[in-house]
Amino acid sequence: MRGLRIVVALVLLVYAGIAGWLKWHEKELVFATTASRQRSAGEIPVGGETLTIPTTDGSPLAAVRFKPAAQDSGYWVLHLHGNSDSAFSPMQLRHCQQLTQLGVSALCFDYRGFGRSPGEVSEAAMLEDAEAAYQSLRVSGVPDDRILLWGHSLGSGPAVDLATRHPAAALVLFGAFTSVPEAAADRYPWLPVRWLVSVRFDSRNRLPAVHMPVVFAHAESDTVIAFHHAQDLFAAAREPKRLLVLGDRTKDGFGGHVEPLYDQIAVLRTALPEVFGHAITAP
Repeated sequence: MRGLRIVVALVLLVYAGIAGWLKWHEKELVFATTASRQRSAGEIPVGGETLTIPTTDGSPLAAVRFKPAAQDSGYWVLHLHGNSDSAFSPMQLRHCQQLTQLGVSALCFDYRGFGRSPGEVSEAAMLEDAEAAYQSLRVSGVPDDRILLWGHSLGSGPAVDLATRHPAAALVLFGAFTSVPEAAADRYPWLPVRWLVSVRFDSRNRLPAVHMPVVFAHAESDTVIAFHHAQDLFAAAREPKRLLVLGDRTKDGFGGHVEPLYDQIAVLRTALPEVFGHAITAP
């Protein structure tokens, strides 16, 4: 019995140590800013234009925008990218350029602490940065009903929050999670991470307050954010809504978490008019 108690005590000690390590490193696990900065040296392609977005605390956000070469509908995608990446990585620059195939312009930016944007990242800061980017479009003369809020992976959290506070044409969520604690629980099912994680981005509980068309896109084979998150989010959202089930034809190494929606942009071109009730055309 004494030996058993020692073994149990050691197991509990290791368990507590792992939980403590995860809590201590929560910020760098949730916000992979180091990797983001390392990937921010992409060359701006022809047609791209760099700019800065002011924030309330004076930290400028580095941004890039693209406009369609032809058939400009007047719509803008406000693109909120995923974790460990930058709006200025070669991949994200390609993604934002691909969005113009919809006949829309795209504004892509780095949250503070990510990529080329200075400052300290936090959940509150990311929400403020999304707000600043939205307001920059409004100040430049883009009507709210011509803005598509687009959140990929980590960016889905601030995208949903933004949609609860401002009108927009639609909300598009790709590879989105219900909340950070639930996504963490998928990855560490043997640990009490739901109670350890302080970063929330509780999109499932916020979605009922979103009153605009919503398109969810998710690969069934996604190895980063499991497909059930898309199903749960879809169930929580109001109509009109649409769930696009994507395949991993691009083999991006993450089960389709990164590439499919951009490389299968024609799927979205069909889905958006279905939730809008009309085609994306110039006013």
